[in-house]
Amino acid sequence: MKHLFIINPMSGNKKATAYVPEIEKYFKSSEQEYSIVYTKYAMHAKEICEEYAKKGGYRIYIAGGDGSVNEAANGVAGYDCPIGILPAGSGNDFIKCLMDYSNKTDIVRRTIEGEIIKVDAIKLFDEEKFNYCINILSLGVDAEAAYNSTYYTRKYGITGVPAYLLGFFKALNQKKTKFKVKITIDGQVIHNGYVMLAACTNGKYYGGGFMPVPHTSFSDGIIDMCIVEDKNLAFVFSVLPKYMKGKHAGIDGITFPKGKSISLESEDMLKVNIEGEIVERKSVRMEIVPGLINVIKPRDL
Repeated sequence: MKHLFIINPMSGNKKATAYVPEIEKYFKSSEQEYSIVYTKYAMHAKEICEEYAKKGGYRIYIAGGDGSVNEAANGVAGYDCPIGILPAGSGNDFIKCLMDYSNKTDIVRRTIEGEIIKVDAIKLFDEEKFNYCINILSLGVDAEAAYNSTYYTRKYGITGVPAYLLGFFKALNQKKTKFKVKITIDGQVIHNGYVMLAACTNGKYYGGGFMPVPHTSFSDGIIDMCIVEDKNLAFVFSVLPKYMKGKHAGIDGITFPKGKSISLESEDMLKVNIEGEIVERKSVRMEIVPGLINVIKPRDL
């Protein structure tokens, strides 16, 4: 088995490059073959992963943020090639589904020696950039918040939950809190009206740690949703702390429908957050593909 490490040198204030000495140290005492490559432009990680997945016989590791991880997942989709994650972004949300993220000690060794598990993927129709999403797709005030958060990251270096919260409050100030959308699940229209947000989940975390559907699973062949109806600001501020911790179940105006195929449609162009990448769409169609991606789960300490 050969090992390929893909480093996004621009990810997380260049955190990804800090893994290189650890990688080199590990393989000094190993006879296994390894190589390190650096991404040079957007979607380069996807291209590299697809190239090496076609060759076969590789374990691929991506050092970057959630955007880089999703690129890698799209690159290996349909191939028997596992990907490991060395977190180096601002949110690092998907890796939180695989390990106790509060303890990243010796994560390079633990990932190299980790076990391979099967992970579902959300197939996206009519998308040119991404064919699959392995974590969370959403629209509404949270997508507006994610879009706004990039300003605070670029200008002030603020990342994770603080950047997301600043983006959220900016969206409130801009009065971008209600969005008209028709939601269809497995052929049945379940909502046709205004929402504050609608999140379609395969993983548990986004925005640096927010938990829209705490009971979701990436291996059950189901897309779990969280729909928050259009409410007043008092509702927003009362729910936000609970939403951050995944404690919002049972609150009136919040529902958790689920299904295997989902479409979100609007008369207006809406911002859609796909793994931290913001696009503008009038509609998004998706379906779950069980066990499509092979992912390396880091060993426990």
